[in-house]
Formats: sequence, structure tokens, C-alpha cells
Amino acid sequence: MPTVHPQASHLIDEYIKKAPVFAQPICTKLRQIIRKADPGIVEDWKWGPNFNKKGMVCGFSAFKEHVSFVFFQGAMLKDPKKILALGGSNVHNRTVKFMGLKDIDEKTLIAYIKEAVAPNTRGVKAQPEKKQVTVPADLKKALAANKKAHANFEQLAYTYRKEYIKWIEEAEQPETRQRKIQQTVGKVAAGKKMHEKYTK
Repeated sequence: MPTVHPQASHLIDEYIKKAPVFAQPICTKLRQIIRKADPGIVEDWKWGPNFNKKGMVCGFSAFKEHVSFVFFQGAMLKDPKKILALGGSNVHNRTVKFMGLKDIDEKTLIAYIKEAVAPNTRGVKAQPEKKQVTVPADLKKALAANKKAHANFEQLAYTYRKEYIKWIEEAEQPETRQRKIQQTVGKVAAGKKMHEKYTK
């Protein structure tokens, strides 16, 4: 089990006390619902109120006009009620905003929390989304003619693929572009990244 902050419950108590007045009852209610959804969930503190069971499950944050409730593996939730929104820069997070107690549907939230706990107990994690780049037709054709280069290019991280394509697109003359494409195929076939030294 992940290490839990020893003062987590106290820190959450203090966090709620210092939250905007409108947010205090919302945070208190959310805390109660989390406990009710799964008594095995442990209170923790990471960047704020955090609740986990064999991994982070959910948490909440109070802002000036709303309280944000986050599911850390929310991308895996079915979301039948369509209440979840993308959670900032983390592609796995999903959030729900509450402006007041009346916005909280306890039955729905409990169901979502139960669903969010399930992958943790099975040791399942959301898989990172692989970013895609648009491969120019001439590069795609050259890669297709070299099975090893094609396979290696598909396995490259987004950043490395993007670097190769940007380098090729910077060519001002057709001859230069073709030379860069052939060099790219050679380097990729050899398992090299853009800035690694390549020797034929």
C-alpha cells in the first residue's frame, strides 16, 4: 500500500476550516460520501485532500466559486450520467464541479467512487494516450519501403517522431528534402533518434 501522510486527517480538517465559507459544507459532504462509498478508502494528503485504496482514487479542492472533485483514473470511468470533465493537463483525470450542496447527487457519486476503486484493487492503471503526428506522404512511402524503419518509427515516442518530421519539413529544396528523408529512414532503421550519431 502506498505511504500515507501520517497527519492526513488533521490536514484535511484544517483545509476544510480554511476553505471559503460556501465550500466548507460541500467539502464536508464529499468527505462523508467518500467514506460511505468504501470504508476501506484511506484519507491521505497529496497537494490537498486525497483519498486512496491501493492507489489514488479521488480528491477535492476548494476554489473561490466552486469545489472541484477529481477522479485520478477518471478516464477509465464509464460516466453514464455525463458529469465528468477533463481534469487539466493530466489526461487520466476527470473532474466534477460543485457550486453548492444541491449540486451533489450522492447516489451517483457513490456509484462513481465504487467504480473508481475497482481498477486499483485489480492493479489496473489507465494506459497513456499515444500522441499522433501527421507523417508526410513522401516520408510515409519511404518508411513503408523499409520494414525495419517503419516498425521502429511507429515505436518512437511522439517527441522523437515530431523532431524527425520537423527536420524534414525545414528543407527548402526538393533534393534536400529527399536526402533528409533517406537519412531519416537509415537512422530509424538503425534504431537511432534524431540527435544520435548515425554511421552507415
